[in-house]
Amino acid sequence: MLSLALISPAAAQTADSDRPLEGEAYSAAEDAYKSFGQGDYQTAANRAAASVALRPDILRLRLLLIDSLVAAGNLASAEQATTAALATFSANQELESRQASIRQRLAQQPAGEGYKALERGDTKAAIRAARKAVEYGPDVMSYRLLLLAAQLADNSLAGAAETASEAIKLDPGNYVPLVWRAYIYQKLGNRTLATSDFNAALALPDLTDGEKKQIRLIASDAALASGDYRAAQALLQGYPKTDPLVVTRIGDADAVAEGKATLKGDGKLMPMPVQDCRDTPYGSVCSLQAPLVQSVATPTDKKAEGIEAAGKAYEAARAKNYGVAIEQAKKAVADTPEIASNRLLLINLQLSAGRPAEAEATASRAIAEGVANAEIYAQRGFARSRIGNERGAMADWDTALARGLPAQQMRNVRLALVDTALRTKDPQRALRAIPRIGLDYEFTIRRAYAYQGLGRKEEALRDFRSAERLSITNVQRDGAIQAQINTLLELDRKPEARAIFDAAIARGQLESIRDADVAYIGVAVGNDKVALELFDRAKAKGTLPPRATIDAGYTAMRQFQNPKAIAYLKEGIDAKADGRINIDDQKLFETRRTVADLTRVWGLNSAITYGKVGSAPNPFLTINSPASTYTSQFGSELYYRPEAFGNRNGALFEVFGRVFETLYDQAGGPTGLPTTQGMVGARWKPFSEHNLVFEVDKLFRLGDAARDDTLLRAAYSYTVGTDLRAIDTNWPTWYIYTEVDRFFEKTQLIGLFEGRFGHSFRLDPISKNLVFFPHAVVAANYDDSFAVRDAYSAGLGGSIRYWFGETKYTAPPSYWELTLQYRFRLAGDKRAEGIFAQTSINY
Repeated sequence: MLSLALISPAAAQTADSDRPLEGEAYSAAEDAYKSFGQGDYQTAANRAAASVALRPDILRLRLLLIDSLVAAGNLASAEQATTAALATFSANQELESRQASIRQRLAQQPAGEGYKALERGDTKAAIRAARKAVEYGPDVMSYRLLLLAAQLADNSLAGAAETASEAIKLDPGNYVPLVWRAYIYQKLGNRTLATSDFNAALALPDLTDGEKKQIRLIASDAALASGDYRAAQALLQGYPKTDPLVVTRIGDADAVAEGKATLKGDGKLMPMPVQDCRDTPYGSVCSLQAPLVQSVATPTDKKAEGIEAAGKAYEAARAKNYGVAIEQAKKAVADTPEIASNRLLLINLQLSAGRPAEAEATASRAIAEGVANAEIYAQRGFARSRIGNERGAMADWDTALARGLPAQQMRNVRLALVDTALRTKDPQRALRAIPRIGLDYEFTIRRAYAYQGLGRKEEALRDFRSAERLSITNVQRDGAIQAQINTLLELDRKPEARAIFDAAIARGQLESIRDADVAYIGVAVGNDKVALELFDRAKAKGTLPPRATIDAGYTAMRQFQNPKAIAYLKEGIDAKADGRINIDDQKLFETRRTVADLTRVWGLNSAITYGKVGSAPNPFLTINSPASTYTSQFGSELYYRPEAFGNRNGALFEVFGRVFETLYDQAGGPTGLPTTQGMVGARWKPFSEHNLVFEVDKLFRLGDAARDDTLLRAAYSYTVGTDLRAIDTNWPTWYIYTEVDRFFEKTQLIGLFEGRFGHSFRLDPISKNLVFFPHAVVAANYDDSFAVRDAYSAGLGGSIRYWFGETKYTAPPSYWELTLQYRFRLAGDKRAEGIFAQTSINY
């Protein structure tokens, strides 16, 4: 047994020593594995270290030590332990894999320190931290780019050039380090090498149109700084001159070409590109953007002054000084009111400054004055969307599309128009805005949502499948898969939805969606096993939303993991108490009721009944009094519900012992101890959703008037409103109950039916746990031991029930009840009519 236990935490371990593990090394290892399994990782690390010290020749002990240190958060010690292990087990893939993972995590701290040092202007500290990050993660591009940024901030251009060259060797297909080296060469005065690197960057395969545009803009900055306006014109050829990123640059180049302005010709004055890094499922990915620039040309006329003002507006915008930027843009409009690009600049600045109403007014003024182009209509659409004028926004975008826009801008406007139409519940308009051919993922999935909005779900499903095939990123793919599953569920095609979900999980998909959200999909398609694993994973990561704890508890319950279900449900109850989730008191009560049911392992039911012989709902009558006389009996049951399997999502198994005794007999029959009847048995409720119970009992006599017998019993009940309620003070209540009993040794067949229909009233002035239930009752009885075997009755009655024993986490699990009825015979034997009473306690 222990030999198996000693390989469990590190799954890839293999035997690595012929000499068996024994003595103190064995004991230390056993302790380490037990502590690891219990989540006490620091103790596991300490004991594993003791075992390794005694038996350094066993690889699995080394792996256990490393895994324990990692789990305990002691990455530095884990890295040292890995290095030491590699000295003994060189080139071992398991050790090398762990070392790479540990170093990657170790690199994150100095990288974060490097970014913080840059933010506070401590360039030396930033360089030291970045070098440490590169040392731990030499294959991570973002760490090398962090070092390069720190060196540039420190004006260490030679070192930055070396860092850029090393980054190029690391990833020759990445344009970012290549463009950075071009910038550095430009700052060093080597225009030839800078141009060579810019050209090499543009020649890289697989660049997106956006990346090519940014490289060309940055290269044009270098050209303009060097006084090479022809190169700038060539680089910017093909882009609209009204493009906000192009207008100032091409304006300078054209002004110089037309002799209206001059350039300084100092290449070292080139503005620095802006680097943007973002986290993705594959790590940090960095890109470069051309900075916002002001005009670098010296104007020679009024038009040039307008261009200069526009350039100053861009410079102020780069510093996020939107007040100054807007004033300069207004000056540019005043100097050159006929230039639509300056109007567009002002509109864009007002939008960036969070002034959409002003942007809308500026655009409307330009349109009224006849200085509007398609771009201005497009931007007014965005302004109107932000101030809530969705219909006006869509009208402007329709106009912009009709007038014609550059390809990328046309795409953006179409997407905005489609999104707005979908958001305003106008799926038909969204369909009209989507191109008919050449659809990529973004348009295909939007068309699917439009079809869905029109109720054309089969067509929506087709497009969601196409969107999955067209997806580029994991996020896109997973979104399309999720939409397919939801649509299939709406079409009531749950098995297909389940198949897609299971296949996606098997392929490692849906990872871009939060674990808890994927868990909810799993619940919806009926895969509770995977759903619970995802809920557990989210909890381990600390990302499980408080609202999901209760759902995770019910999922665990359906998987028969009652201890886990109880823990999740209690966490949800705590979240309600702390204000972290908002559920009503009834939902809270139902959750507490579930906890009470799951934690119940034993109970005691006792009752005293009074009624006609053979008519009370008790098949164990042992006296032979006439059927029309009254009798009273006491009965008590103690039952046990096995914790391991007694409650499987509401399917119950219990064993019990019972005792019955006649207390009173109107006909003068035996009472007291001579009538004491013993019974032991077991019952099984096989279905979670249906209250059908099968029971086997062995009766044994404790008194002379009792009997020895064997009983098989089947019972079914259906109830509505019989539990206490937390919000309602009154509610409809009814239930039906029927059972069939067969005695085998003293042959007897009994059938009972009872239905109660009424309304429950919570007696709050006395106690919120006290409920009064007036009701009508119908009953039927069959007993083949009577001369008249059947009896039918109806009547009126009332019950008082008091619930008690509740805690913070459990609804009241126990109650005392008193019931009094009067029934009128409808047919059959006279035992059907008369007074029927019962007091009982369920504990």
